[in-house]
Amino acid sequence: MSTSADLTSILRGYVTRMLSDVTGMKVLLLDKETTKFVSTVYSQSEILKHEVFLVDSLLKDSGDQLFHLKAVCFLRPTRENIAHLRKELRNPRYGEYHIYFSRTVGDLSLQELAECDTRELVHQVQEFYGDFEALESHHFSIPLGADNHVVYQPFSWDYSKSSAVQDRLVEGLASLSMAMRKRPSIRYQRNSEFCHRVADGLYHLMYHEERSLYDFGQRGGDVMLLLIDRRDDPVTPLLLQWTYQAMVHDLIGIRDNRVDLASTGSKVHKDHAQIVLSAPQDSFFRDHMYSNYGDLGLAVKALVDDFQQEAKTSRDIQSIQEMMRFVEAFPEFKAKQGSVSKHVTLLSEMSSIVERRSLMVASQLEQELACSSGSCATVADEVVELLDNPNLSDDDRLRLVILFALKYEKEGVRQVGAMVSRLQEYGIDKRRTDLVHGILRYCGSDKRLADVFSNKNFYARATSIARGLKGVENVYTQHVPILNATVEAAVKGKLPVQDYPEISDPSSTGLQPQKAPREVIVFVIGGTTYEESRFVAQMNSAAKKGDSSNGSARVLLGGTAVCNGKSFLSDFEAILAAEH
Repeated sequence: MSTSADLTSILRGYVTRMLSDVTGMKVLLLDKETTKFVSTVYSQSEILKHEVFLVDSLLKDSGDQLFHLKAVCFLRPTRENIAHLRKELRNPRYGEYHIYFSRTVGDLSLQELAECDTRELVHQVQEFYGDFEALESHHFSIPLGADNHVVYQPFSWDYSKSSAVQDRLVEGLASLSMAMRKRPSIRYQRNSEFCHRVADGLYHLMYHEERSLYDFGQRGGDVMLLLIDRRDDPVTPLLLQWTYQAMVHDLIGIRDNRVDLASTGSKVHKDHAQIVLSAPQDSFFRDHMYSNYGDLGLAVKALVDDFQQEAKTSRDIQSIQEMMRFVEAFPEFKAKQGSVSKHVTLLSEMSSIVERRSLMVASQLEQELACSSGSCATVADEVVELLDNPNLSDDDRLRLVILFALKYEKEGVRQVGAMVSRLQEYGIDKRRTDLVHGILRYCGSDKRLADVFSNKNFYARATSIARGLKGVENVYTQHVPILNATVEAAVKGKLPVQDYPEISDPSSTGLQPQKAPREVIVFVIGGTTYEESRFVAQMNSAAKKGDSSNGSARVLLGGTAVCNGKSFLSDFEAILAAEH
C-alpha cells in the first residue's frame, strides 16, 4: 500500500483488490468488526458493482448452499473467527473461499484451517492490514465498543479484560503500521498506566518479536506514534459543539459515519431514518463538515435555492432536445434532490433540539467555564441560575456541574456540593449525580499532565496563543482542545520528554525524542472527538499548502472511540459501577 495514501484510500484499496482479484459472482463474508471497517469506506452500491451477490456475516450459523458463488472473506484473525471458519470449511456453503485477514495471522491458525479444508476449497489466504476503522482520511478508530471504559480502570480490577483490550489496541496499531509501511518511534503519556502498557506491548512486537517484519528501512523512519489518555482533557468531550460534523455527533450521534434519526423520536421520512455522512460520498458534507452553525444555515439555504432553480428549469422543458438533456442528467438530479433533503432534515432536527433544550444559553456558559477566568462565586451563581432552566436535559445539567467542578476543583468544593444536591432535587438519580465527584477522582488536576483551563503551564500558553492567532469566530467556538498544543509541540520536536518518554531501542537508529518527525500518529486511549479531528484536518490542510508554522508534518488522529458528552458520561458510569 502506498505510504502517501490517506487512511480511507488504504482501506478502500484493500476492499477493491479483494473484490477485483476474485472474478465472477461472489459473496462477501465479514465479521462484526470488519463489517464496520468496510461499510465506513465503501457504499452498498459500490460493492454491488463488483458482482457481489450477497454481503453476509461469517457468524451466521447456517444458510443456503450456493456452490456457484465464491466467498471472499475479510476477517479479523480472532479465535472466534477461526473457529467459525473451521466450521464453515467442514460444511461449506460456497464453491471457493478466498480468505483475507485484517492483520498478521499465526501459523497455528493456518494449520487448523488447512486441516478442515478437506475439499480444498480455500484458494488463497492473504493478510491485508486493515484492522482499524477509517472515519476520514486523517482520522481512525480501533473501536472497543462497550469495553471502552476498561481503559480508564486499573489493570488490577480485571486483569484478563484489561489485557484483552490492550492486545486489541496493539493489534490495531501494528496493522496501521503495516498498512503505512512505517515503523514509528513510540512515545506515551507518563502518568497513564494504559498508555504505558500499550506502548510496551507494541514496542515488544515491532522491535523484538517481529522485528524483521516491521523493518521498512529508511522509508519507515521519522514517524512518531504518540499515545495519550483521554482523561488528560475531560473538558473537550463535555462541551456542546457548533460545527456541522461535531454538532451532529453531540446532539444525535454518529456511528460508523451513520446517523440514526429514527432514534431521536422525531417524525422523519423513512428515506432519512438512517443518514450516511461521508466526505468522499457527499460533496456538500465534505465542503461544510467544519462550518459553524450560522454558516451552515446559509450554506443549506443556498443548496435549496440552487436545487429549486434546477427543478424550475426541469419543469420548463419545451423541446425534445431539452427533454433528452434532462433525462441524461436525471440521475444527478435525483442524487442532488436526496442530498438537499438529507441536509435540510439534519439541520431541521438539530435546530429543533437546540431550541427545545435552550442550548445556546447553556453553551455560552460552558465556553465561559472552559475559556474564561471568572471568580468561583460569580460563575457558581450563573451555573445555579441556569440549572433552574426547565428546558435543560439531565445530561445538560450534569455537564455544566462537572465542568464547574473541574474548573474550580480546589476553591469550589462547597458550591459543587450544593449543585449536586440541586441535581438530585431535579430527580436525577444518585447513580448519575455521583459522576460529578467520580469524574473529579479520575480526571482531576492531580491526574492530568495538561492544564485544560489555560492558567499555569506550557500547554496553557500554547493554547492561549493558538486561540489568539486564529481569532475567536464567536462565543460558542472559543474553546481550543489541549490536543492542539500537544500535537503542535510533537510536530516541532518540542514535546517534553519528561512528560512523554520514548520507549527506546538501544540498537535502533530511529527518531530521537527531540527531532521533529515528518509524520505524527496521535492515538487517544479513551477516544477522540470530532472537534479534535477538525483541528488536525485544518493543521494538515495548512501544512499541505505551506501555510503552517509547523512545517510540512502530517498528522493522523486515532482513538478507541469517537466521544461525545453522552458516551463520555456513560463510560464513567460504567467505571463507577465497576468500583462497587
